[in-house]
Amino acid sequence: MKIQIDIPKDEKGMLGRECLECEGYFKLKPGTGLATKYCHCPYCDYEGDADTFWTKDQIEYVRSVALQKAYGLIKSSLDDMGRELERASRDSLIKITVKTSDVEESFPIKYYSEKELETHITCDNCKLEFAVYDVFSRCPDCNKTNAFLIYESSLDVIKKQLDIFSKPKIPHDIQEVSLNSTLNSTITAFDELGQELRKIKPHKYSKKTKKIFQNLSALNLEKNDYFKKNHSNFETLLKLFQVKYCNEHNKGIITSKSATKIPTLKNMIGEKYLLTINELYEFLNSMRELGKLVKQDFEE
Repeated sequence: MKIQIDIPKDEKGMLGRECLECEGYFKLKPGTGLATKYCHCPYCDYEGDADTFWTKDQIEYVRSVALQKAYGLIKSSLDDMGRELERASRDSLIKITVKTSDVEESFPIKYYSEKELETHITCDNCKLEFAVYDVFSRCPDCNKTNAFLIYESSLDVIKKQLDIFSKPKIPHDIQEVSLNSTLNSTITAFDELGQELRKIKPHKYSKKTKKIFQNLSALNLEKNDYFKKNHSNFETLLKLFQVKYCNEHNKGIITSKSATKIPTLKNMIGEKYLLTINELYEFLNSMRELGKLVKQDFEE
């Protein structure tokens, strides 16, 4: 007996997938990407036939639907068989009567809904549309790293948060904390990008400076002034990277050491640096530009 069952998708047409090895959950949109039945886990090294990526919920759903349909087909077949026996024995010496129980067996369908995921991506290599948890990953179809797309997505989320913080009704003290958090989150996203790139190409970046993507001056020096020469607003980036350092280590107060590194901060020694909304919008745009420069250097 063969029973065809369609697996339901979410409201965006996405189908849930689950890795056989790490049990990581992700979603993809059938009909996009490569015409292949092969799949790669975006989180770990497992790769195999797409039929090995069914989620536990999908398997339970299929079993429940199959059981219900099979029961209906078997019951219908038995009813037909009983009626046929009654007809065949109608004029015989022995008359057969078939009675079925009035008790109906219950086989409820185990419905489910796909999980919500933070990051939706369209692979810039094979155009597969997929969704993952907010971590760096690879494309399930072509297996290309999507580190830079994840970085861009992180900046999009941070911008949405900044839009909320910029509302005039938010108290000044809360806004100040929120803007510092935005600065920190943006640089953290860049640092996480760097950590992922180091995993993929360890030879590309020196091991001497462990957190080189938090130290923009060191990163630029290692790349022979590549970022300073090609970025349209590099000095502002250096300044706000230094402001983040002061926020973390000196409660936002500008030190003479910081002013030595960033001369434009000299008139603020001993004072707290107060970020502005417009300054952070400009910073986000500059960080997008910086990400594109890192990508060009990484792919050379």
